Amino acid sequence: MNEFVPFPPPAPVEGLSLVGFRIDPASPVPQFYTVFALEGENDRPAMSEGRILFFTRADRAAAAVAASDNGLRELGTPPAEVDILCDIAESLFIANSQKSDEDGVLLDCIACLDDLVRATQLSVPADYMTVLSALSARLLENPEFGSWVEEQGIDRERIEDAIMWCVGAVGVKSRWV
Repeated sequence: MNEFVPFPPPAPVEGLSLVGFRIDPASPVPQFYTVFALEGENDRPAMSEGRILFFTRADRAAAAVAASDNGLRELGTPPAEVDILCDIAESLFIANSQKSDEDGVLLDCIACLDDLVRATQLSVPADYMTVLSALSARLLENPEFGSWVEEQGIDRERIEDAIMWCVGAVGVKSRWV
């Protein structure tokens, strides 16, 4: 063997990721983007003066990083290609009518929205926090959630409302570059 695996493994290196957001179910591509610093002690989106920086063209990622005031500039140049897709449209469809999240679309959306809402420093209503936390815990264990929703007596509309509240909260605490 000539390939050794280091032990302990090296610490992850914080870097930039381009995140796309799809809100239009008729569109095959994201409608807007942000840049995230990931793999460090503080995963966070590009922000300026307490507002998340969004843009409508992926080629504006460098401008968002340049405008950020929360340490992203020091991490280098953002990637040109989308690393993560937060598919809000598909997540709402899955939450509303599907029994399973086999591809992790809903779980990824909840995780992304969680990071974004935390960055805004807004408090999520307890009811929404409870349903999204419980649902994400379930999805981490098992992508089948339809029977779980029924067993827990959770109204699917409540899941949708929680996701849409997060989208709205992030929207009002954003700036477009």
